[in-house]
Amino acid sequence: MSSKLVLVLNCGSSSLKFAIIDAVNGDEYLSGLAECFHLPEARIKWKMDGSKQEAALGAGAAHSEALNFIVNTILAQKPELSAQLTAIGHRIVHGGEKYTSSVVIDESVIQGIKDSASFAPLHNPAHLIGIAEALKSFPQLKDKNVAVFDTAFHQTMPEESYLYALPYSLYKEHGVRRYG
Repeated sequence: MSSKLVLVLNCGSSSLKFAIIDAVNGDEYLSGLAECFHLPEARIKWKMDGSKQEAALGAGAAHSEALNFIVNTILAQKPELSAQLTAIGHRIVHGGEKYTSSVVIDESVIQGIKDSASFAPLHNPAHLIGIAEALKSFPQLKDKNVAVFDTAFHQTMPEESYLYALPYSLYKEHGVRRYG
């Protein structure tokens, strides 16, 4: 097992996908899905060492409870995974035009994600919960949390491709544009 392991988090509006992968060769050591957030049947499923497992998270559980379960229950079964984490990657739906590539998360990036929440109101707030929980659970990786923006891929589109046939002021004043 490499000492270059990355925890990848994809916090959706009602679920959380997660994995621990080797950044060098792509090997996957843990993968899973927590789902049905805010419902009585909230649950988490994961695969580690070829074994699939599932557990209830408790009625009404959501992102915080799921991340707590990952850290304190799943990773407790294999502490060497936590010990070898070198970074945490966060999939972020919308970063607006501000982010053209992946960035290390700091307070200004957190504010940028908040500022873009109107474009992804179901996802960006969930991403912010995931970031906060990751920073709390892995303080040693405070400067190793990276945001990877879906919108960054589309930053190279020419203006004639990303502008809608709407008043230009909607783009300039409100950021209304195409991302894909």
